[in-house]
Amino acid sequence: MYLPPRPPRPFQFLRGWPVLFLATLMGCAHAQPDAGLDPRIDEASGLSMSSRVENRYWTHNDSKDFLDNTPTEPLLYAVDAHGRVQGALWVDGLKPHDWEAISAFRHKGGNYLVIGDLGDNRARRGRGIRLDVVEEPERLEGRIHRKPAWTMRLSYPDGPRDAEAMAVDAEEGMVYILSKRDERPHLYRAPLHAPRGGQGALELLAELPPFDAPLVTDEPSSLKVLPFTHQPTDMAFAPDLREAVVLTYAHVYMFKRAPGQAWQEALRGKPEVVDLPGARQYEGISYSRDGKAWLVVQEGEGSPVLHIARPAP
Repeated sequence: MYLPPRPPRPFQFLRGWPVLFLATLMGCAHAQPDAGLDPRIDEASGLSMSSRVENRYWTHNDSKDFLDNTPTEPLLYAVDAHGRVQGALWVDGLKPHDWEAISAFRHKGGNYLVIGDLGDNRARRGRGIRLDVVEEPERLEGRIHRKPAWTMRLSYPDGPRDAEAMAVDAEEGMVYILSKRDERPHLYRAPLHAPRGGQGALELLAELPPFDAPLVTDEPSSLKVLPFTHQPTDMAFAPDLREAVVLTYAHVYMFKRAPGQAWQEALRGKPEVVDLPGARQYEGISYSRDGKAWLVVQEGEGSPVLHIARPAP
């Protein structure tokens, strides 16, 4: 969810203004092949390819605006590659604080989804964050219900952080989280199981270089995100775990990973940067099943699902 906690970095803000001005003069939007996400998904925040069913992706809405008294529903939506809803999963017993990410993974013969209740715009969640794991259903008929299989309550070693980017390495048995509002994003990880005693701690692995590629686009941009195009909003690991991508409001950063290399070292490497059409509220990224493309979702009713071909090796 967009809610800036601090003044923008001046050079970032000024760098975006000429682009916005040009886009306004042009008065045109980037053409998209998809009709757009179902109207029920008006604040898409997080995206993950299913580990169980072909042509299924999971997404969810961001938290409600603080002026909205209606609580956020604990609903996950299964969609196809074009954003058409295939069914919905209601996670019983949850009251989302600020759902921001979702990742699918396999564990001990089962297929699961981990939901990242990570959002903390003002860095006030002193009790930490919450990750809920739910078994992924094979069949979906309308709306079905599931209880969490287990829950991870985790705290940061260096105080509360806002985060929206999360990815799972099931082979390693770890979940990774990337902070959003630090000048040098912090990378954390935790074991992918319920901590003893009900509360666990995230491990700080590294401070990463800023995601500060220049904004290069002739597409319309959203004024409110222009100062924050350096902030990571999602993260995904490739199906073969040989690379990672980080999504921001304007770019996709692709990082290669050598065999046996730690993720923190891979994410410190030099990325290949792909420009997105305009600076907008891009909030979720996933690899396609064959790993040859990325799918990106953004907030806004009827927003298209972007299909982006991976750069050739």
